[in-house]
Amino acid sequence: MEHARSPRHKHEEDGPKDADVAIPGGSPECGGSVVVYLKGGDDGKVEGLSWTGQGDTISMGATSIVVEHILREGLSMQEILELDYEEFIDSLGREIIGSRTRHATLGLSTIKGAVRYYQRVDRQVGPPSEAT
Repeated sequence: MEHARSPRHKHEEDGPKDADVAIPGGSPECGGSVVVYLKGGDDGKVEGLSWTGQGDTISMGATSIVVEHILREGLSMQEILELDYEEFIDSLGREIIGSRTRHATLGLSTIKGAVRYYQRVDRQVGPPSEAT
């Protein structure tokens, strides 16, 4: 409940302008919607991660919790992709989540989508060519 009342790393309006990726997820009709802002760093690290959104207590609180966990632990993009949805729900408490697992995993799934998009775009761009 604390994360829902006082979310961490959440912007009230637009997110940071220096984000490499801004990915929307969810829908207001289904418990909530978020936009995740990701800035990539060196060697597959996350330099910045934040979000905006509106929704129910579970979707907003769980998004705050997962963003804080990723930043506190300094997870790499690969480690983010390896985060397990079932383990995440267990860490939140299945008795609290009840049947609203999609609400609880909204933030995590959107973050994973942002990482996948960043990796896809980053690989396509490649290193800049040297001027001769």
